[in-house]
Amino acid sequence: MALALDPRYVVVIHPTVDRSAAAGRRREAHEVYVRRRLMVALLGVMIAAAACLGVRALASRGDATASIPTVTPLSAGVSTASVIDPVVYGQGSGFYVVRPGDTLWSIASSLTDGSISSFVDDLVELNGGSSIDVGQRLIVPAR
Repeated sequence: MALALDPRYVVVIHPTVDRSAAAGRRREAHEVYVRRRLMVALLGVMIAAAACLGVRALASRGDATASIPTVTPLSAGVSTASVIDPVVYGQGSGFYVVRPGDTLWSIASSLTDGSISSFVDDLVELNGGSSIDVGQRLIVPAR
């Protein structure tokens, strides 16, 4: 037995959907998506900038030798009692005046024929650190 329904009397019940709430959730989800994309892009730019600066700093380390070294003997008006211990430094040791573009590595390579890395270590130890300024007088170890 078949039941025939008259379409005039059939009521279709749809679940009520709050369209404004669904649209609000979609908008919030889109805003979160955009914020996340923006943060990822910003992080990528920061990493790229750090990498470029790091490569630039590494590229400029000791790649060129210094210009003509300026070595002055200790007898050039410097009091040995106030500057250095004469027992540690033998005859013929002196100072090096730092010029623009000099690095400890380039200074060491122009002043020694031996191990440059050990000479750089000696320069750092004798002069109180690895920071040098133009015009600074570096104590040169006796070799």
